Amino acid sequence: MSKYILLLLISFIWGSQFFFVTLVTHDVGAVTLSLLKAIIGAICLSFTSLFLTREKNSTDFKLYVGIAFFEVVLPFILIAQGQKYVSSSIASMLIATVPIITLILFVIFFKKKVSQFQFFSIFLGFLGMVILSWPTRATSGSGTVFGNVLLLLAAISFAMSLILMEKLDGGSPVIHMRNVLWIASIILLPLGFIFERPLHLDIDGLQIASIVILGIFHAGIVYMLYNLLIKKEGALFASFSNYIVPVVGVLMGYFILNESLALQHIVGIFIILCALLLSNKKAFKSD
Repeated sequence: MSKYILLLLISFIWGSQFFFVTLVTHDVGAVTLSLLKAIIGAICLSFTSLFLTREKNSTDFKLYVGIAFFEVVLPFILIAQGQKYVSSSIASMLIATVPIITLILFVIFFKKKVSQFQFFSIFLGFLGMVILSWPTRATSGSGTVFGNVLLLLAAISFAMSLILMEKLDGGSPVIHMRNVLWIASIILLPLGFIFERPLHLDIDGLQIASIVILGIFHAGIVYMLYNLLIKKEGALFASFSNYIVPVVGVLMGYFILNESLALQHIVGIFIILCALLLSNKKAFKSD
């Protein structure tokens, strides 16, 4: 049962980030915000690592670079650009293809055997995600082919990072993700100065607090937990967080912001939870 608690905790942290991002998004550039999150998260995990017992780490440095690029740098840029052309509901559905893409990559390129039961749980979860995110009213200009392609590429990037994370050795998740976030910071630093002005921010105390929270919890801690879950249950199970995050957003909107909860939301949440309970790591094995 602990794996479900860990998955829900990760999904809750990621699902709550939209509230804090909303507070700063108009005054802080997209690349700058990503850079600040990565640096603060790296500092947080670096401080935490001081209290850990030193252990041998044989992970190839290139693997860290790959994870930093596919998990932090590339998808962030793609999503930031893609959401300019695509509505948030369509964007969430496209990003929610991560479990399906992960499944396809595992089967085609890594020759994994997947049972019909496992296939069913993945696609059932995606069906619930579509129902949950489907616009409740007609919208104009919901997206373009270009925006859709960018978001699908972001989903592929996330799937690639999941597979790479599964290849990390048995070292501490804190050390692994500390290294990933520092590398991501180094990559994002020149991009921030090229495209934006990170040293000329006009933000208030609440926005500073929001950025610190995003860095500590939504970069440092959540990536550590994510790596831990992948180590315990594998990349495919961890990818289910992409289905749970919108559920968290809908429920927080209902209980905290008094937003309406439509029948389609209830049905979508129910289907996603059923898919989550049906997921079974033992049904997924190497050839």
